[in-house]
Amino acid sequence: MSPRTGPTIHEILRSVPLLRGLNETQLAEVGRLARTHRFDREEIVFLQGDPGDSVHVILRGEVKVVVTSRAGHEAILAFLGEGESFGEMSLLDDLPRSATIQATAPTTTLSLRKTEFHRLLRDAPDVSLRLLRALARRLRESGMLVQDAAFLDVGERLAKKLLTMAMPDGDDAGSRARLVPPVELRVTQQDLASMIGATRESVNKALSSYRSRGTIAIARNRVILNDIDALRRVVDASFD
Repeated sequence: MSPRTGPTIHEILRSVPLLRGLNETQLAEVGRLARTHRFDREEIVFLQGDPGDSVHVILRGEVKVVVTSRAGHEAILAFLGEGESFGEMSLLDDLPRSATIQATAPTTTLSLRKTEFHRLLRDAPDVSLRLLRALARRLRESGMLVQDAAFLDVGERLAKKLLTMAMPDGDDAGSRARLVPPVELRVTQQDLASMIGATRESVNKALSSYRSRGTIAIARNRVILNDIDALRRVVDASFD
C-alpha cells in the first residue's frame, strides 16, 4: 500500500468556511462536480469584463482582486487567501466579471460551474447564508475604501492599510494580542499605492516618513512593522 501524500478533496472541502454545514452526501457531490485548477504566480485567473461561468474556492495560495479604469489605471480591492472564494457576483447577477483575479503566488482552486453553484445554494441554505455574509463584508470594505479616500490623507490611509494587512482576522482584541512586532508584510510599494488609491511617489514619501521615525523598516518587496501602536495612533487620530 502506497503512503498517503495529503488530504483528500473531501477533507479539503470540509475545511472550507463557505461549505461548512454541508452534510457528507452534499460534500461528496461537490467533490464530484468540482474541478481543480492550478495557477502560477502572476497568472491571470480571469479578466475584468469576461463572462462569468464559475465560482472558485482557494485551496492553497493567494490571489489579488484588481479593477482597471479605461485609462489603464489599476486599483487593488483585496487579497484573498486559503478558504476564501471569488467569482460569485457574476453568477448571481449574470453580468460580466467586475474585476480581474491574478495569482500572487502558486495557487490551487476548486471551481463549480454556474448551474452547479445555483443548485448548491438551493439545496444548502447554510451556504447561501455564509455567501451573503461574505458579500456583505466585502460591501462594507468597499464602503470603507470610499470613506477613507474622502477623509484620510495618504499617510493615514497607508497606516490603516498596513494594520489591516497585519491583522487579516480583523482588528479585535484577540488579533491585537497575537500581533507581536516586528511584523513582516510581503508587498510592493506599487501594490500599496494601488490598494489605497494613491501614487507610488506619495506612498514612497509616507513610508520614508514612517521609516525615519522607526515605525517601520523597508526591504525589497517587504515592509516590516516595528511599532504597531504608533501606526494605530495615526489611525485613531485621523478620526478625532
